[in-house]
Amino acid sequence: MNTICNVRIFDGTAFRQETSVSFDGEVITALDNRNTGADMDGLLLCPGFVDIHMHGQLGLDSMRPGENAKMAATQVQYGVTAFCPASVTQTDGPIRAYLADIRAAMALERGARVLGAYLEGPYLAEPVRGAHDADKLRDPELSHYQALTAGYEDEVVRVTLAPERKGGMELVSYLKSRGVTVSIGHSAATAEECARSIELGVNSSTHTCNGMEPLHHRKPGVLGVTLTQDAIRAEFIADLIHIDPILIRLIHRAKGPQGCYYCTDSLEAAGMPDGVYNLGGSDVTVHNGIAKKGDSLAGSTLTMDQGLRNLVQKVGLPLADALGMGTRIPAQVIGRTDLGRIAPGCKADFILLDRDLRVRATYVRGICEYREI
Repeated sequence: MNTICNVRIFDGTAFRQETSVSFDGEVITALDNRNTGADMDGLLLCPGFVDIHMHGQLGLDSMRPGENAKMAATQVQYGVTAFCPASVTQTDGPIRAYLADIRAAMALERGARVLGAYLEGPYLAEPVRGAHDADKLRDPELSHYQALTAGYEDEVVRVTLAPERKGGMELVSYLKSRGVTVSIGHSAATAEECARSIELGVNSSTHTCNGMEPLHHRKPGVLGVTLTQDAIRAEFIADLIHIDPILIRLIHRAKGPQGCYYCTDSLEAAGMPDGVYNLGGSDVTVHNGIAKKGDSLAGSTLTMDQGLRNLVQKVGLPLADALGMGTRIPAQVIGRTDLGRIAPGCKADFILLDRDLRVRATYVRGICEYREI
């Protein structure tokens, strides 16, 4: 058994009185006040970040074979202990190659956990497609999904779709029955269509405010329903570029800290200098850290640790709320109650942060995968 002591513990929901965490292998065994073990000089110990919506970083792209495994190794420097590399809208061949690569990356025993495949596209609405290629979009028909994922269905943990398209509601019901998290995104659904999709199984929105119609006082649409229905959790990108800090405060007030979470939606330019990068086979230009494909935002250059600092230091959210929104809540959205928590029986996936909320160490499966202390 290993023990880390002299730490300030955030357990995924609240700060604790205990000052030490013990773990055996990859499982946490106890929280108490031992003064033996690795002394961390009062650093904050909290669950590792769980990013369930990202496409790449440091020149790596989720759609290129072999690069999801490489991202598992790079993610830990940003405090990420588990993530879902997302696909982009493509033809069936590249998506199936991506699924095969995700399967291989999920078998890794080092680095951040690859939790499974997240299909963002091709079942999206053209008017709000963002950076997704219009000519590759298609209706979310069940027969196509089954053919697309044949042999890999167990690897799929999340799907974003526009439920108002032909076959959308049927696919929502099917995915729900399979235990797949269904998100509404890049959708022009009416409020009634959105509410119906939630009844059938949608439980989260994809990058709230982006990829959906703006809020209209007589046509509330996806955004209006997302902000007012407890059954759906609101995902947002915390780069302060995709949505204004005031809108983040609005989401936080409307949903509460248990009803929203943040992601990066990062592309391969994250952690890299300005320049021209790739997303889904298309060029994306990054200038001053802002990624665009033509006039549309195209992912971000955000990392999860910077997202936390943005929420606390620039948006002004309470630290406990922001921490939960980057750890426990996204894990819950995809049904992983063993992650995002510091508690006996949960995975020994945690990070140590200093007073400036900089990552000093990252532990995954009880193994220190990154250290700057």
